[in-house]
Amino acid sequence: MNSTKVMSFELNGMQIKTTVTNEAIVINERIMSFLQPTSDHGTKVIGFDFEWHPITYFESARTNPQTNHGSADRNCPPPSQASPATFQLCDGNSCLIIYTRPKSKIPLSLLNFLRQPNYTFVGCGIKDNFAKLEKHFYGIGCRNAVELGTLAATIMDEPHLRFCGVDELAFLVDELDLRKERPLNMTFDWGHYPYSENLAKLATVNVYSYHKIGSTLLAKYRPQSNPPLGVCLI
Repeated sequence: MNSTKVMSFELNGMQIKTTVTNEAIVINERIMSFLQPTSDHGTKVIGFDFEWHPITYFESARTNPQTNHGSADRNCPPPSQASPATFQLCDGNSCLIIYTRPKSKIPLSLLNFLRQPNYTFVGCGIKDNFAKLEKHFYGIGCRNAVELGTLAATIMDEPHLRFCGVDELAFLVDELDLRKERPLNMTFDWGHYPYSENLAKLATVNVYSYHKIGSTLLAKYRPQSNPPLGVCLI
């Protein structure tokens, strides 16, 4: 069943509107809202992340019956094709969380948006994320994906920053501390709780932080059309 839930979270003194949906018309409308140009007509920064549907040993065995489980290490699940549970995007004012059922098609508007030349998609672990997408869902890619740890290490000339997590980067780069906003007592399962307010808030905190870190770092570098040496673009 298709449905949409809209929530609002206060982060850094701003009200961030978060839309969780699997409805094509809503996805298209929200992505269109991201396509508004920046005030200086420069590159627009989008915080990006996604989560996978969990795969249990028994589900993997069912979807891969050809695997010889008897001779394999029973503590290691057999290989199985992963499936994205959510795609999460933030432009600093609003957040879109696209919920997808296992083995469902990726929205065409999202695929086209990821190919936009004047948008930079930033995140922590974004290189590995897109590598998985390209492996399991052929044709999904992003020409302007930037790894925030590598970007921070390069621009700030601090090599250790490439190993920092989102909270550390947010504080060091933008003096932003949203750790207290992260829900702690929750079930981390988008498959069973796709419209959970706690999951939506956690995702919003992450991609909003990505946007803020990326925007601050890229604002320090001009021209934006040429990424600094060492930045990992996919």
